[in-house]
Amino acid sequence: MYDFEKMDQRLIAYVNIFICANRLQAIMDSGFEDITAKQWLAITMIDAFPEPPTLKQISELSGVTHQSMRQIVDRLIDKGFLQVVADKKDKRAIRLVKTEAAEHLRTKKDGQDQRFVFKLFECLTEEETTAFCSALAKLCDRLNELKKENDG
Repeated sequence: MYDFEKMDQRLIAYVNIFICANRLQAIMDSGFEDITAKQWLAITMIDAFPEPPTLKQISELSGVTHQSMRQIVDRLIDKGFLQVVADKKDKRAIRLVKTEAAEHLRTKKDGQDQRFVFKLFECLTEEETTAFCSALAKLCDRLNELKKENDG
């Protein structure tokens, strides 16, 4: 068995990232009626862009492969939460636009989502939350660097 007191903290943190992600996804999946956590994330991330994003932009922001994001988007289109519009400048690119159904889903769940997030983080002090956000941003930046090294 593992001796966590002697294990390198980086390994423990690495494993805990996966455990937290899996638990978060399971809780979110059980909390939505019509969509999964990953589908909710795709809908939510559209708001991060000044104009409707392309499939490539959403894939890159989320860290999901183009193929996996395509499957997520296709399901959201089938469910009536997203629609595809042609890019005016690049005919090969498609832009993702939320439908009114997606807006209602977000409005309907928004308060519940926010309460869940606040409840999740209430175990951390304000200082711990700030440190966590800073450390997580650094890890995300490092993952982007490592991806570029891997791809190059």
